[in-house]
Amino acid sequence: MDRDCISNSQWRAMVWAGLMAPMVELLPGAALDRAGRGAWLSVLLAWAGMVAVGCLLIPKWRVLGGYAGAVRRGLGPAVGKGVLVLYLIWGECLAALRLRLCAQRLLSAGERDGSLWFFLPAAALLALWMARGKLAAFARAAQIFWGILLAAMAAVLLLSLSQVRGELLLPVWWDDVPGILMAVPSVLGVLCYGVYGSFLLSRTEAEKAWPREWLRAGGWMGGLVVLGQMVIIGSLGAELAGRLNSPFFTLAKSAGVEGAFQRVESVVAAVWTLADLSLLVLLLFALWEIVKKLFPRARQKVVVTGAILPAAAIGIGAFPDGFTAEQAGGGWLLVGNLALGLVLPILLAGLLRLREKS
Repeated sequence: MDRDCISNSQWRAMVWAGLMAPMVELLPGAALDRAGRGAWLSVLLAWAGMVAVGCLLIPKWRVLGGYAGAVRRGLGPAVGKGVLVLYLIWGECLAALRLRLCAQRLLSAGERDGSLWFFLPAAALLALWMARGKLAAFARAAQIFWGILLAAMAAVLLLSLSQVRGELLLPVWWDDVPGILMAVPSVLGVLCYGVYGSFLLSRTEAEKAWPREWLRAGGWMGGLVVLGQMVIIGSLGAELAGRLNSPFFTLAKSAGVEGAFQRVESVVAAVWTLADLSLLVLLLFALWEIVKKLFPRARQKVVVTGAILPAAAIGIGAFPDGFTAEQAGGGWLLVGNLALGLVLPILLAGLLRLREKS
């Protein structure tokens, strides 16, 4: 096994820390149009579906050398290479958008004016520095990032519980069920960022108790995510939350303790840069794994440098303002994520099953 390996708990921390970035930006907004006050149920169903799919597919992908190995095994050398190139291009697009949104958040974190030309290159250089090192070192850092993000999220939610009104969450009638179910794919599109973590499964340690540990960790993490959606909707209401670009950070504006500290939204927004970095570095390591399958003689530092530089240029050129980036992140990107992060892996699992039977 590669010496630069990580534990399964580090892998989960790495993926979930990265998912924190798009989740706070797009949820519950991605589900509110269809599900209304029941959007938190759409998030619950989507998270449960993601955990179930992971429980079934991840052990198989690990045996086959990660998701890249599963693609080559299931689709054959020629088609498999084409699909891996598609994931490579899509990963570049995701990295470009993440850099732009990270810079936008830093610009809005303080009241003073800032420069996109400073924040975006700074985030790109920091992500590049981390991605040029060992995966194990980044995984240890991701565990720390994840702990900080969980603490910040828990603090905001606890300080906002007093604002929650039950009538904004319930009742949910049978007539609401179709809208709740129709909103699930949009939420899954947000969670499908995590498919790039599956490319790193070949670098994880074998664990016999994988399903049990995955279900337990996924259960309590999903509970926290759903609780966050309930607090947001119960505090702001479905209509207001649907009009806001990032309801979680709006909620953080009212989080505080009278006489101790107030207006912590700038601090929370700055802390969430750790989630952006986690997702960026995760994408860079995943792109390196893909390139390594396509070109075995490729070198890590050359690949990740060649990946982050175009992403930074695209992030500035393709998204001239924050509104364009936010629209892209909540529109066509979710459709692409759903296709590459859920539909294609399920079809691939079916092909692998048919090959085993034959």
